[in-house]
Amino acid sequence: MKFGTSRFGEIEIGDDAVISMPEGMLGFSEFTKYVLIQHKEGSPFLWYQAVGDPNLAFVLTDPFTFFPNYEVALPADDMEALGCRDLADLAVFVVVVIPDNPEDMTANLRGPVVVNVKDKVARQVVLTDSRYSPHHSIMQEVRKRVGTRDAGND
Repeated sequence: MKFGTSRFGEIEIGDDAVISMPEGMLGFSEFTKYVLIQHKEGSPFLWYQAVGDPNLAFVLTDPFTFFPNYEVALPADDMEALGCRDLADLAVFVVVVIPDNPEDMTANLRGPVVVNVKDKVARQVVLTDSRYSPHHSIMQEVRKRVGTRDAGND
């Protein structure tokens, strides 16, 4: 399948790379087909590109890269909607917002995107865990972890 994107020009992907998202992303329910595109080699960021709109793409990352203690407890209805019986078939991503000043980059830990990698079905879930914010500072977390590691080397 070939389709146009505003960031990557025309790309060609196999049909097996298309992720079905029946409910769409929050606020974008009309777009139900996406592909994951690596930002660049070695980058922790991916693009979640809508197949039906060349201008609609979200920056995603594996939350455990920046937030190793992050926990996602999926209710049974989310598991059922994903068609999943085995947690090993799931990949979890969070939406990243990168403003003009990258120091202010945030991750939406409240609304992760969960993908059944086996069946290529995804859902954005809303967690009720009050520890998580839709605007969690990535750089603050990185500085905290680096500071903890440096303090242990004294």
